[in-house]
Amino acid sequence: MSQYLNDPEYLFSILTALVKKNGGKIEITEEEMKSVSKGDLIGMYYEPETETLILKEVEPKDMLQAADLVRQKQDDIVYEN
Repeated sequence: MSQYLNDPEYLFSILTALVKKNGGKIEITEEEMKSVSKGDLIGMYYEPETETLILKEVEPKDMLQAADLVRQKQDDIVYEN
């Protein structure tokens, strides 16, 4: 999923979907923009059962925990020749 967060076209598509979902307009105040910091983290998840993309604010400790789970799952993969 992280490769999608580095794709400007994909990010623009997400923004467009959010604006359309909100009736065609989202207003963000200057104060709201100033409240965003580089330490704020957003996770992106795909829920296959509902075919839903989920964007969620996450705590740094949760992000580290998720990264550890992904690494563990990759280590558990058995490749057959």
